[in-house]
Amino acid sequence: MIEDARWRDCVRYVQGSMENAVGALYVRETFAGESKRMVSDLISKIQEAYVETLEELSWMDDQSKEKAREKAMAIKEHIGYPDHILEESNLKLDQEYAHLNFSEENYFENILENLQAEAHKSLKKLREPVNPDMWIIGAAVVNAFYSPNRNQIVFPAGILQPPFFSKKQLQALNFGGIGMVIGHEITHGFDDNGRNFDKDGNMLNWWSNYSAEHFKDQSQCMVQQYGNFNWKLAGGQNVSGISTLGENIADNGGVRQAYKAYMKWMEKEGEEHRLPGLDMDHKQLFFLNFAQVWCGAYRPEYASQSIKTDSHSPLEYRVLGSLQNFGAFSEAFQCKPGTPMNPEIKCRVW
Repeated sequence: MIEDARWRDCVRYVQGSMENAVGALYVRETFAGESKRMVSDLISKIQEAYVETLEELSWMDDQSKEKAREKAMAIKEHIGYPDHILEESNLKLDQEYAHLNFSEENYFENILENLQAEAHKSLKKLREPVNPDMWIIGAAVVNAFYSPNRNQIVFPAGILQPPFFSKKQLQALNFGGIGMVIGHEITHGFDDNGRNFDKDGNMLNWWSNYSAEHFKDQSQCMVQQYGNFNWKLAGGQNVSGISTLGENIADNGGVRQAYKAYMKWMEKEGEEHRLPGLDMDHKQLFFLNFAQVWCGAYRPEYASQSIKTDSHSPLEYRVLGSLQNFGAFSEAFQCKPGTPMNPEIKCRVW
């Protein structure tokens, strides 16, 4: 196994064990204040788009649609960072680390200190009421989260940067980037796991038998579609359509909702100018950035391992799978019916 450079190890360790201290440094250094307001506005637009797409679904009855609508509108959001970490002379932040006694020389002892502090922190929560304002992740993280038992979405400051988001880039890119991620996280509330929780995060069945049965039928289409994807880099193994189902449902729903929200935004604000040097219109740019944010590379060893263990599909299939199912993509790029990106059978849950 190849070991990481020592500095990477240390940075990763401090980041993992002192999230708010690192978060405060990161946010002060790089995070633009108005991003919070802009992303909050995007979330409202995409929530709205999700609720509107419910109307298009023939597999779900009105009673279940109403419950889904309630749950979508009840989703709570955390954007950027917890406010208290930026306050001057911050007691809350100081208290978080007051009992830690780190030294620059003793790495092993620091780890023991830390393990003890973490255990102490966890045990203190016992029999305490759940704090709905608690952040489940630090600010300096390039990721986003949905918590089913909090019915909450979280977008740390780390992901609110290009190519996902920038107040300086075209809205086509913002909707195709962070907009799609917002849609993805919202849809997790309605994937094969999230759908078992109600708007307050309780494990409660709010589905009619009719809609629950049809949900399974719609999902089965994706299980088969993704299960047929063959990943050369992982020695030609097939993706597991079953273990990636939740993420695939979220990817497909997310890109669809973000596109709908962008179309609505454009009706109101007018068409955007094109990017210099790229002969692509606004719709194509939306899809371009959707693909761009999943651009990455794997070593074959990692690919072979992750195809067995990762709940996400390989990056290229997160893009190709979602876009094969979305007629608006074929329209934007004039893919002829029956070609790989415009197949006759398209899967759709949300």
